[in-house]
Amino acid sequence: MEDSICKNFAKKLKEIREKQGLSKGQLSSLADCDISYIGKIERSEKYPNLKMIAKLAIALNVKPKELFEFE
Repeated sequence: MEDSICKNFAKKLKEIREKQGLSKGQLSSLADCDISYIGKIERSEKYPNLKMIAKLAIALNVKPKELFEFE
């Protein structure tokens, strides 16, 4: 179950990023992290902590809970 939550989070992050027309590089600048970290999150290779989830939400101008809105 937790693996599917992580994979769905990764998909949702990528979906929101692409919908907003942001590159991984742009998101990494806005969230103050390395571009490779964004790629690893989106491929479910790394799992962000709560602080990074908050930074990503702020960078994407969404509420943190929106990153977890999936079926």
